[in-house]
Amino acid sequence: MPSIKKLQISTFRNLGQASLAPAPGLNLIAGENGSGKSSILEAIYYAGLGRSFRNTHNTPIIQHEHDSCSVYCELDTGIKLGIGKSHDQGLQIKVQGEKAQSTGELAKHLPLQLLNAEAYKLLEGGPKARRQFIDWGVFHVEHQFYTHWREFSHCLQSRNALLKKNASAAELEPWTRELVRYSQELDENRRNYLGQFIPYLETILESLIEVEGLTFRYYRGWKEDESLEEVLLHNLDKDLSHGYTSAGPHRADLKIKIGPQYASYILSRGQQKLIVSAMKLAQGAYLAKEASNLCLFLIDDLPAELDRANRVKICTLLRQLGGQAFVTGTEQDVLLETFSNSGFDPEECKLFHAKHGRIEGLDSALLAPPKIS
Repeated sequence: MPSIKKLQISTFRNLGQASLAPAPGLNLIAGENGSGKSSILEAIYYAGLGRSFRNTHNTPIIQHEHDSCSVYCELDTGIKLGIGKSHDQGLQIKVQGEKAQSTGELAKHLPLQLLNAEAYKLLEGGPKARRQFIDWGVFHVEHQFYTHWREFSHCLQSRNALLKKNASAAELEPWTRELVRYSQELDENRRNYLGQFIPYLETILESLIEVEGLTFRYYRGWKEDESLEEVLLHNLDKDLSHGYTSAGPHRADLKIKIGPQYASYILSRGQQKLIVSAMKLAQGAYLAKEASNLCLFLIDDLPAELDRANRVKICTLLRQLGGQAFVTGTEQDVLLETFSNSGFDPEECKLFHAKHGRIEGLDSALLAPPKIS
């Protein structure tokens, strides 16, 4: 059960120095826009995935007039994670004090699910976000998946490089053969995962929202009635012309529709947020049941576009899933009301306030208000 016991943040975004001892259950973080509450979630995300969930090109994560930033986490599993970035040395990752080889080592120890304004991309955006959604789940339950994905990526890059050089069929053949091999592995991993995951998703959806005709259909990246080898051979002239491989698991998608229309064309913002929330929560439920592991949830601005009843539903599901959650909002009273009606044990929860890049814990007595019927 990975939960953060100690969190230390240094010169990250608008946070100067912050040290928190989070609760093992629900952590509520209230504060005005720009106060630093979202930066806390971003720092945790950075410690778990080695990247930001924002556009770092426009807003560097290293605080202005500083040379570096860092995030350090101690987990209840005994694992210690450290990640830092400096202008001179770039990204540095440590697990148990030893230099890590890849960000995959962070993700293995700290499974994270993020719900923020960008989460709509699961419905509105292109296939990449949905592929990443699928692959997150596969990564945490299929031990060979990361190897398959890494080898496939190497084959794809090598084949694309040859295509750009207008290489001969003979030069392409060995890379195409290996590409097909690892594509089949990836497709099988994804297909098996989704076959088991969808029932969890349907259960969570029943708790949050009823949408008649809503379907989730996996597209593997090439036609079901053809082998990838046949497709690549048929597409060879086109691929040479464009300089890239046009079919394969890098084109996979999870098509979310209501009848013949994509769901994003029909649903309101609030409905989209509930469906995306269900998808994220379902991955946590699947991970807990099938891999005996708990997911840490980061939910930025929960009240946005959700009424009181739906906020309570989401927090109730978080409680039922177990594990740790960090939830932000601009209005402390709204967060407390949602908490008090979700059934959380106050002993397992904490309330924090963010202001001008500083984070402070608030009186735990605030977590026991009378329930509002």
